[in-house]
Amino acid sequence: MPTKTVAQPDAARLRVTLLDIEPAPWREIEVPLSMTLKGLHDAIQAAFLWYDMHLWEFEIAGRRYGLPMDMDFGDEPVLKASAARLTMLRERDIDEFLYVYDMGDDWTHHVQVLELFAAEPGACLPNFVGGEWRGPPEDVGGAPGFELFLEALADPDHPDHEELLDWHGGPFDPRDIDAETVTAMMTRLARARRPKKK
Repeated sequence: MPTKTVAQPDAARLRVTLLDIEPAPWREIEVPLSMTLKGLHDAIQAAFLWYDMHLWEFEIAGRRYGLPMDMDFGDEPVLKASAARLTMLRERDIDEFLYVYDMGDDWTHHVQVLELFAAEPGACLPNFVGGEWRGPPEDVGGAPGFELFLEALADPDHPDHEELLDWHGGPFDPRDIDAETVTAMMTRLARARRPKKK
């Protein structure tokens, strides 16, 4: 009796958790292993509604990946994220790593590989699966600034309430992750990955 061929995993389900704030915002996303780390950066930006305004890097198995610059700010050189593919997760049996966004606010995300799987033919990846808690606004001042921001917006009598409300451009609901916008942005990224028809 012929043996059934098992498809090699070509996609990953990742859980991305923003550290240092409670409750911790998290997102689950599915991505193709053919994607570069630059592509994963774009997907995480979409998942947390970040605006890609700052420096970023991944720390994976003792190596740093990001946008190489003339001058590195650490002991190890920054490798080119656009040249590194997520196939390394399968090939090197990597089950967790870090993603840091905005070296000033220092938003560190723990990325856990929940599953490697064979995607359905024609699957629309990257894909937003779910999550909880809204991510902080850009340039809020890291974890201490975000705590102050939430405290001020929750209290109309807080001396900074009106100023921060105006700075943010309106109310901020920490429970609303705006899943509709995240899904739309992920779909846009997935469509951009598809080969263009001639």
